[in-house]
Amino acid sequence: MGSMRRVWQNWWMQLVAGLLITAIAVLPWLWIGQEDRSILPHASDDAQGLLVVFSVITLWGSWFARRVGYSRTGFAIVTAVGMVLGLLGLGFQGLQAFEPGLLDGELSPASIRHLWVFGGLLLVSQAWYFLATKLRLPIAVLFYATLTVGVSYWLQIIASLVAGAQSYYVYLWYSGPLILGLILGFVGFSRVMNLLMWVFALAIQWMMPAVVESAARVIGSKTTGWKTVGSFWEQFTGSVLEIPWQTPLLVSLATAMLTSVILLIVRKVRRR
Repeated sequence: MGSMRRVWQNWWMQLVAGLLITAIAVLPWLWIGQEDRSILPHASDDAQGLLVVFSVITLWGSWFARRVGYSRTGFAIVTAVGMVLGLLGLGFQGLQAFEPGLLDGELSPASIRHLWVFGGLLLVSQAWYFLATKLRLPIAVLFYATLTVGVSYWLQIIASLVAGAQSYYVYLWYSGPLILGLILGFVGFSRVMNLLMWVFALAIQWMMPAVVESAARVIGSKTTGWKTVGSFWEQFTGSVLEIPWQTPLLVSLATAMLTSVILLIVRKVRRR
């Protein structure tokens, strides 16, 4: 493990890591895609896919910079550069696929809207990435709670593409709660503040599917201005109470408790 971490201490390997994270995140759409089509999901026809890609990249990139790079600023910046370069490259490829006259300055209203959505998500994801990487884990877990739902969607997309994997489709939804439970386990429950973060993180996890799906519908509906906020709120309030929350909550809590107990035992053994 130590030798692997030493490999990633070279700046060019950190850059490669950022590019690899981006490439792996879009693999399902590369699989789905056809020749001369966009690899990156387009806001006009797959806004939810675009949100999933950004959330998965942000989650993986932040955890990589935190665990392998020990949250060092330089490490996080170089990895982020790799991620941004990968996303910009995919964004340019997507525009070329949808807009043959791109180099002549011709852009359709759908592509202009996609650029606004893409740019906004890029800025928000980078802010989330650095906050989740640099903040103490008991605070950063709140940002991770907004991202783990992306893994659930991402794995379900892969399952829908693999023959015979559809039978596991429902169970893959709990991969996000499982990951959040592992992170909460590392946060621990020995302090009141940490337990409070558990409650907030689990509440965020419950709301995130409604947030993602409502945001995707609003982006696809082409509403603009303040109507966007009103439309999002209407969509969100109409769907958040319909989300089944009991099983994801149990998965996260069970994983968090088990991880915390194991870590406590390991620490006591090491002290002796």
